[in-house]
Amino acid sequence: MKGLVASEELKKLQKRMDRLVEDLGLARIESKYLDEMERMKKRLGELTEQAEIGRDGEEMIEPLADMQETDGEIIVTMDLPGMDKEDVDIALSNDELSVVALRKTETDASAGSYHQRERIYRRFERTVSLPTGVKTDEARAKLESGVLIISIPKAVVTTRKRIAID
Repeated sequence: MKGLVASEELKKLQKRMDRLVEDLGLARIESKYLDEMERMKKRLGELTEQAEIGRDGEEMIEPLADMQETDGEIIVTMDLPGMDKEDVDIALSNDELSVVALRKTETDASAGSYHQRERIYRRFERTVSLPTGVKTDEARAKLESGVLIISIPKAVVTTRKRIAID
């Protein structure tokens, strides 16, 4: 695994899966398995797109996120595994939310040399458009067990006014 990043490994796995499907021939595979294989292939493609190489060879990941809208707020939930709150930066405007999280490679020279090293510097970055105006000053965030939850109160929507043309 040395020298390979996650996105390269996922791409190789997807190519192997494609070759397997071609070698077996679609006619030989029962239809009940085709749907599951297509779902697996689609998910593998999504994972490949999420892991990409950033600047200076660092791995940059677009974390998975859910956005929920209630009567009074927008709630964004985002997976940030292994991150501490000190490593997460959240920026909010009236119509956009940006999250950047950096995990630095830990080095302990006194612990000896590594035989395998996979827990490397990693950058999580995601920007989402908000569906409505929000009160940026009242937003709250918490990070629990690698899941970031951001609650943003919605701005009061004023009534629409017609403007006459002079």
